[in-house]
Amino acid sequence: MVSPALIFNGSISGFVGVLLGVIISLIVNCTLVEISISGFFSLYFGVLFIIVGGIILWRIFSQESGDGMGSSANKQPLAAFGCLIILSGLICFTLEQQWYRGTSPILKVPLYMILGTSVAFALTFSVVDLVNYVLGFLQVAVAKPFVESASQVYMVLATSLMMGAIFGFVFGVMDVEDEVSSQIRLALLREERYCYPVGAILGGAVGFANEYIREEEERCGSGLPNGYDEDI
Repeated sequence: MVSPALIFNGSISGFVGVLLGVIISLIVNCTLVEISISGFFSLYFGVLFIIVGGIILWRIFSQESGDGMGSSANKQPLAAFGCLIILSGLICFTLEQQWYRGTSPILKVPLYMILGTSVAFALTFSVVDLVNYVLGFLQVAVAKPFVESASQVYMVLATSLMMGAIFGFVFGVMDVEDEVSSQIRLALLREERYCYPVGAILGGAVGFANEYIREEEERCGSGLPNGYDEDI
């Protein structure tokens, strides 16, 4: 049964999720534009993705394996995302605007979907880290982080995957990167009309669902593994 506290807290979390979803949509699409048209930014993000992916893999595989098989199973999706981020870094080195100008969207869309997924993944978990830190700093008593359990982590992980893939798909299909410099801003605005609603809907749904999972875990008193703090 849905409690009044869940409705209130879920509404607040959902509203915050809507704002974050819209912001992530804007940042992901602006990042894809810069990677496509600027050699400096494509090199910068390529190196950054490779370093971030390497750090994620190092942190995952450098942990003690004494937590049982469940711990190993929890690490596998995160390791796959680490490899995906490294792949995105390699793709950045090939995304010179002149190389892909006039190429069919069928060839470009998969590349931008991979890039969009990596950018959304890195950005989402950076925001989650920041929110957890701010909430922990503002709270006087020791309280449960905003995103902590394995269920919450995998929900955010799946949503960032979906969100980034959709943004990359729309970006590639609309050929934003092929516009001339004077028209890129207008093309980006046209694309954002489709991406803003997606970010808002997914962000709001995750915000409410995250609060629902928190309440259910507190009600059941289940000590779920701290997948976020240990695996990320």
